[in-house]
Amino acid sequence: MKHLLLSLLLVAASLGVMAAPQDTRPPLSKDEVLDLLTSSAPSKVIISTIQQYGIAFKPTAQVLEEFRKAGADKAVLTALQVAWHEEVPKPLGDKEIVMLLAEDVPSENIVRTVQERGIDFQPTGDYLQQLRSDGAKDVLIDALRAATPRPFSKAELLQLLATRMDQDWIAQRVQVRGIDFDPGKENLQTLQNHGARTPLLEALRIAKRMKPFVAQTPASPQVARPLVEGKTATLICEASDSDVPVLASPNDLGKIAMRLHCGEHVTFLERVASPPGFDRIQYADGKEGFVASSYLEAAIATPGLGVTAPSKIYCPDPPYTPEARRDRIEGTLVLAIVIDTQGNVSAVQETSAPLGEGLDQSGMDTVKKWRFNPATRDGIPVPVRVEVQITFRLYQNTP
Repeated sequence: MKHLLLSLLLVAASLGVMAAPQDTRPPLSKDEVLDLLTSSAPSKVIISTIQQYGIAFKPTAQVLEEFRKAGADKAVLTALQVAWHEEVPKPLGDKEIVMLLAEDVPSENIVRTVQERGIDFQPTGDYLQQLRSDGAKDVLIDALRAATPRPFSKAELLQLLATRMDQDWIAQRVQVRGIDFDPGKENLQTLQNHGARTPLLEALRIAKRMKPFVAQTPASPQVARPLVEGKTATLICEASDSDVPVLASPNDLGKIAMRLHCGEHVTFLERVASPPGFDRIQYADGKEGFVASSYLEAAIATPGLGVTAPSKIYCPDPPYTPEARRDRIEGTLVLAIVIDTQGNVSAVQETSAPLGEGLDQSGMDTVKKWRFNPATRDGIPVPVRVEVQITFRLYQNTP
């Protein structure tokens, strides 16, 4: 069956036709690309197949090296890199919001999703009135009144083109939402190379130009996977580094055996007891080396059980907003924050009910600027998650 599917893909690519509808032919997997490379098919046909169906995996340096060894030439490797597009979260549609309310999702939670993802429609008065009849609270109605449709980014359009969605529909949505990039010759040529036809290109040329959408609230803190011996880990770069140095010996900082890309996957083998702060890893072709512990994913800890709590260095109070002062709003904001190994706040998540009138955003924006002495385990800085509370009281805050 696999060989039959491979043959159909190659024949379709060589003839320039679709082998199957998009809803039944998903993007190529890594194994399918390897099968294509070992099928002795011409590079032109393999490239055409990649361009036609896209790929369902990220072509990291390690993956591209594997393909190169399997016979991929430079043109095929380039086609793989061009075919990959990061997933762009979809904005909320009007029907999705109605559905969330029908499923008894709290209005406050829907507001956060609207703020994180944006919307793809312009709420009308009749629509908002219907939402109120369906149980929407004022906080949701106010958020939607203030919202405008999220403009299309170039990345989002490339993603839609890769799914072979109806381009007339995309052009209609472009008229409603606008775009956040310059529809100049270079960008339009890129979209055309990915399948955009004349009606869509014309819609982009005359589309409303809008500012890029910026989420008003951060996504939930990402909890990195714990390090387990023999399991895959991801290399993360420090602010001052563009890649990760792998040492031949943990005791010789000048003996760099290899430099690996940020985000590359390696196998974590063990912690190094002496000197502390280094990990032994395995990378390409079974080679082994050592990296500083700060370059590997580690579980985000909580103070206690051998982890010292972070201590404050710079933690100013957030300012009252004029709107909250005018409406005399008071209350306590509860935030879950992640403090990294440099003592910076790397993630913020609101866990309490919104206070409104800009106080939530004021609190989160200020907390992102806080600085700490980092938490430590055995004297080595580690990332931790802690909960902080900010109390807004009119008599405690000055304008």
